[in-house]
Amino acid sequence: MIYAETEIKLKNGCTAVVRNARPENAKQMIEYLRTVSGESPFFLREPDEVNFTVEKERAILQNKAESPNEIMLTAYVNGKLAGNCSLASQGDKRRTKHRCCVSVALYEKYCNLGLGRILLSTLLELAKQCGYTQAELGVIEGNERAKHVYESLGFKEYGFLPNSLRYSDGTARGEYFMVKEL
Repeated sequence: MIYAETEIKLKNGCTAVVRNARPENAKQMIEYLRTVSGESPFFLREPDEVNFTVEKERAILQNKAESPNEIMLTAYVNGKLAGNCSLASQGDKRRTKHRCCVSVALYEKYCNLGLGRILLSTLLELAKQCGYTQAELGVIEGNERAKHVYESLGFKEYGFLPNSLRYSDGTARGEYFMVKEL
């Protein structure tokens, strides 16, 4: 899915440019995933588990750009990658094709500027345009900042999986599952 590049104002007065993730940015996206995975315990993988090849990442980004009902957007602040968000189908069967999964991730230094909310709101509008009627996401226990944003956008908690993530030190965190009717 192609998205028209958009400029948005952030809480700190800076401008962010939101656009499709591009195949030529594959290496940058891999580096970004490694960094954000190390900045927060709320991501699914450790930095060393981000082991995509540039070719594989390029193919993923190309597939998103060519998909009629999925998209990956990136946000740039002052020309630097600040974060990304993704809209993905939950299935192609008639009984599940009304559902989509949304996700947002930002470098820590770009949090609390309203960027995550804007990206997620954009995804929800795109999901409606694609004909989805239900958006789903997961939020890791302890990530109250994100959970608050999701709830303020109309997501409701529908379940909890204890010990969803297990960390190297042996501790674990559960995951809340949230849904929004579109």
